[in-house]
Amino acid sequence: MKRHGLVVVLLFLPALWFPGCASQRYKPTGDVLLDMRNPDLRVRDRVAAAEILWSEMLAGERERDLTRRAMKDLAWSTATPIDVRVSCIAMLLDDPDSAGQEDARTMARLMLPTERTRSVVAVIASRAGQNQWRDMTSALVRSYSKPVDEVPDLERAERIALEQLYPGHSIGQTIFEVFLEPGYDDTPAELRLNQRTRADVWNLLSRVDDTGQMRRSLIAHSSSTSVPADARLAVDALERAFNDLGIIPRTGDELRWVESLRSGSAENQKWWSESTSAVGRLRDDQRTGLEIRHIEAVRWAGIHRPGLLALSRSELLAKLSASLEGREHYRRSAEKMVMNAPRKEKLSDWQSYLVWGDLLAMLVVDEALTNDALRARLFEYVEIDRIDRTTEYGGIIEAGEGETFRSLLFRPRARDRKSDTEFVASEDMILASDRALLHYHLHVQRVANAEYAGPSQADLEYAATSGRSCVVFTSINADRLNVDFYQPGGAVIDMGTIVRPGS
Repeated sequence: MKRHGLVVVLLFLPALWFPGCASQRYKPTGDVLLDMRNPDLRVRDRVAAAEILWSEMLAGERERDLTRRAMKDLAWSTATPIDVRVSCIAMLLDDPDSAGQEDARTMARLMLPTERTRSVVAVIASRAGQNQWRDMTSALVRSYSKPVDEVPDLERAERIALEQLYPGHSIGQTIFEVFLEPGYDDTPAELRLNQRTRADVWNLLSRVDDTGQMRRSLIAHSSSTSVPADARLAVDALERAFNDLGIIPRTGDELRWVESLRSGSAENQKWWSESTSAVGRLRDDQRTGLEIRHIEAVRWAGIHRPGLLALSRSELLAKLSASLEGREHYRRSAEKMVMNAPRKEKLSDWQSYLVWGDLLAMLVVDEALTNDALRARLFEYVEIDRIDRTTEYGGIIEAGEGETFRSLLFRPRARDRKSDTEFVASEDMILASDRALLHYHLHVQRVANAEYAGPSQADLEYAATSGRSCVVFTSINADRLNVDFYQPGGAVIDMGTIVRPGS
């Protein structure tokens, strides 16, 4: 056996020696246009061919449009080796012909917001900063808004370029100016380019301003200056959210949520008025850490359980602890780690991280789940989901008539049905969630599914980006569901189980 193993290793050694390299059987042909495009050539030969081709074009020996189109095709394609892409992009951006360079800059503006290869981002950003191409500002900010684990924010090529473009501005001021004027004409309208850019910008502002002080200052300043008409809704929503509710959206999704709440519908106007009244009764210590996800719980309690608004954080914690004590709990065992940390699901594990609003939200959720009609409907959804092997199901829980709550199911669209172990919230669900208490989804692939009783890493990431209070219901047996509450920041609280009514 050992001898055979040695033979196999020796047979495969050439493959190990030349990973990802083209075979040495292929040699440059001398036609540099063909050689540049040839995926069978070594990368260094393709780069050399591109450089010769470009110099011949500049000397008038090659047709300009054909040469530039060939290079742009390679620049756009993620299948092109990185060094070839970088070489083509650099030469296109350095084109001494003004029309050619303008076309290359247009390409770079379109490419940059979604480009993942750091060396490609760097070659575009460095030229934008060095050449004072301010028309690249929005694209640079959108690219900068995408987190990159390998590179600290302060060292990102996009930030360096922005500081070169606006040397007298703070980075926050530069970013906020893009928020006010993203620079797109919003056609076609369904792409919502300006709104998407503002969402990206707001995500970035939250990263560079973790205390919220910069955003508060920028919002206050914008209220006293002229704001472009298409930014007025966003700025008004930010002003009203801070002045009426004492909150600043953290993410782009939260910003969109607040904008929708300020849309002017009669239901949203009533909700905003009731929420403003309830928040106005809170003490300063209760307002600490208050987020948009807490406001529906505050509003509902202000109307139906006003005594809760008089309780301190420690009193709410004691009340919640007493409610959860003695219940059956099922810890997710499918993975020991989540978000690069050991999985924790007890209230005592997280109590030092939870603010007053978190505790109130969980108490209101706990009360909502005592409603027989709501629980009966959830168990109906469980049966529907278990039959469907193409996706997980989920929806929202919102206030109903009087003191009651109701659950709504939103079946994922065909394009969002990725697997039976993933739930994707549809656009319809998001649009219906303005006044929701929480988002939920189901882990019910098997009747006995306790191994997956709790949110996955993807679920926690969804809570972080959406800014929502979330619950996952997991099937323990035919008549019992485990309830795990989770929220931005990674806190997961096992709230015990609920039972099918009548069982």
